[in-house]
Amino acid sequence: MFQIVIVGSGFYGIALANRLQKLNAKITLIANSERTIFLPSTIRLPFNKDASRVEVLVKDVLNSNVELIVDQVLNIDEERIELKSNHSIAYDRLVIATGAEWDDPICPDKFLQYGIETYANELSAKIEKARNIVIVGGGIVGVEVAGEIAYHCPKKTVTLIHSRDKVLNGEVIEKARDSVQSQLLNLGVKLILGKKAEIKGDSVFIDGSQIPCDHLMKATGPRANPPPSSIKGLLNEQREIVISTTFQTVSTPKIFAIGDVTNYPERGLVSRHSWLATICHNLQEDVNGTSNYRSIKWHERNFKANVGISVGPEGGAGQIVLPFGICINAPRFLIVKSKSATLFCGRFKSLYSYY
Repeated sequence: MFQIVIVGSGFYGIALANRLQKLNAKITLIANSERTIFLPSTIRLPFNKDASRVEVLVKDVLNSNVELIVDQVLNIDEERIELKSNHSIAYDRLVIATGAEWDDPICPDKFLQYGIETYANELSAKIEKARNIVIVGGGIVGVEVAGEIAYHCPKKTVTLIHSRDKVLNGEVIEKARDSVQSQLLNLGVKLILGKKAEIKGDSVFIDGSQIPCDHLMKATGPRANPPPSSIKGLLNEQREIVISTTFQTVSTPKIFAIGDVTNYPERGLVSRHSWLATICHNLQEDVNGTSNYRSIKWHERNFKANVGISVGPEGGAGQIVLPFGICINAPRFLIVKSKSATLFCGRFKSLYSYY
């Protein structure tokens, strides 16, 4: 039987496995832990300290028709995957969905290493002790972290430093950026925009002047986390897996990749449903022996994706992409209801659903 192996048990790995189980193929998911963490929910963890809001057992959200292997990948070549348990798995198609390494407070490796509640208590203690909290990086993660801290700790001085003239970046429409910026200011966040921070240890400087800071949080972007591989040309200089618009890797078309491990310029769960539909269709084509592939257009200039950004539990902004590439502002109430209020708590099974 046609063998599809997925390496990585984050959102994309599990959701894709659940979709692919309908194909006439054997689907195997390789996870490095029995548990999985839903990263977008972790920004509120230092305040609610509830592991059940961010963590779930992989088997509880994985279709029973999917083979689950909990093991460490030692190497991937063009034909097989070598595992720490001395087993190897041959594949017809491989999907790499191992995500990225993030800094606090959404560092999955630390969650798994120390335990979620221990790590949450450690983060909470640092925030509680601090008077001046500085966040470097005003992308989606930096904005969302700033919003959470300012909302839950209104007496703290929260400073957000971003190298652009507005928070977020050009892939988010101006109305959404303006809305987020206004909401942060209303929460009391100090914004330093159009400046690059110089970090020396735990100290932060702008134009040579030191910024008051007794707790520094870096949100300048994650680092791709590819599995060990002996395949030449799989990674670029940033150790990102280089993919085409069909999610196939440029070096080895029988290998696909999705999510933050790739060279896609945006990080996080943007356009997740369209991505999953596209890669699932393309793998179906391979199973059928046909090549009517679909593609995403992220290489095109001015490409926009659906995005929702929380600004604390009661705020948020975003954008919705309509047919023909028309992008409109998402109402605040819609983002609050769909994301900000709960950060998806209680919806894990539906998010990872079998479709």
